[in-house]
Amino acid sequence: MKAEAYYEKLKEFFYEQRDSDNAAPMKAYMKNHFDFLGIKTPLRKKLFRSFSKKQKLPDLTESLKLSKLLWRDPYREMQYLALDILEKNVRNMDDTFLGHFVWLIIHKSWWDTVDRIAPNLCGKVLLEYPDKKQKLSRQWNRSDNIWLQRTSILFQLKYREHTDFDLLKEYILNHADSQEFFVQKASGWALRQYSKHTPVVVKAFLEKHRSSLSKLTFKEAGKYV
Repeated sequence: MKAEAYYEKLKEFFYEQRDSDNAAPMKAYMKNHFDFLGIKTPLRKKLFRSFSKKQKLPDLTESLKLSKLLWRDPYREMQYLALDILEKNVRNMDDTFLGHFVWLIIHKSWWDTVDRIAPNLCGKVLLEYPDKKQKLSRQWNRSDNIWLQRTSILFQLKYREHTDFDLLKEYILNHADSQEFFVQKASGWALRQYSKHTPVVVKAFLEKHRSSLSKLTFKEAGKYV
């Protein structure tokens, strides 16, 4: 099915499930940046499974087109659906799809979507293309866009013992003086996650750079060390 036709069917199905009682608090939780249908995550996933039994997912090319249509939709749940669809297809994606992920990151940017795109899409693809990992992630880290900066710090979040810690340290220290909450928080989160596998290494890094890192980063990073 073509992306446009699939989008219209998906839109009709989900718009019928709107819940105004949920919509207002969901919008407030996201600082009123986005309008919501009022469909919470567990129900969204359940509904999408039901919908997918009747409507087969488009192929990869059409899924990319579909994700842009969903991204332009006024309701935030539709962006979540775009990510649900892309995450199902990510195993079939190569490095040529990274530009699309960047487009998603810099449009309608907020932590709720960026924190899925960074590890679940960018991270999974870059793991398969180590020759591109440093070049592209370094571009993101040096960008003026705080969401690309956050992505550069978080894309390895699920790499566990395969994390390139030298790269992570570089990216964190590049923005150690950042006043952006979402960059400080990402640095702490990434370090905390890596400390689950190498607590001694992370503790040594924190001790060495205590005076450079923000209080928020240091606090978040030190929870397990």
